[in-house]
Amino acid sequence: MSYVQLSGLALPVVMGALLACSNDPGSDSGTDAGMDSGTDAGADSGMDSGVAERRMFITNTVQNADFGGIAGADELCAAQAADANLEGDFKAWLSTRSSSVSDRLTRSNGPYVLVDGTTVANDWDDLVNGSILASINLDANGERRTGDVWTGTLATGDSYPNDDCAAFTSGSGGTALCGASASTDAKWTQNITPACSTRLRLYCIEQGPQTAKGD
Repeated sequence: MSYVQLSGLALPVVMGALLACSNDPGSDSGTDAGMDSGTDAGADSGMDSGVAERRMFITNTVQNADFGGIAGADELCAAQAADANLEGDFKAWLSTRSSSVSDRLTRSNGPYVLVDGTTVANDWDDLVNGSILASINLDANGERRTGDVWTGTLATGDSYPNDDCAAFTSGSGGTALCGASASTDAKWTQNITPACSTRLRLYCIEQGPQTAKGD
């Protein structure tokens, strides 16, 4: 079995919430009241965008590249999320040559996190800029997992333009792009191209309203 090493791509803002404290009602009617209605109100409207976190996890199972296509990979992510009592819609971080994750997944301007709250990326743009803040190595139950991951996806969120194991419907013949779950550079999604028969994991990513602009 031959592996082709792909070169990585070379290449945070954490939202906070301000709490306004109220002491003596009489004194608040002066300077403090003015500050509360001005500075704090402005901060609340500007900094607290109310964008929910999007969770990501790695599957606790491995298999060859025959998922029955993208739909089958999405079903696997949904099933593992449900088994772990994670509410929400989860889909696979998986692209074919004709359909990239940038095309089919919703983009958020809020943070992407592991199931334990660790920040992976501050927003969609941060997720696809060539590196991430933490490796995606926890499954839906918060258990640590290792190994490579089928992705078909470049670090930019675009499709790998070469082989994709017949759009991830074949577990024999050909190759497809995978990522390394231990990595935080471009290799997290764009690492090597193993044979379709290789048993690897998937990344799963929570969906929600589109809050970030597309290209």
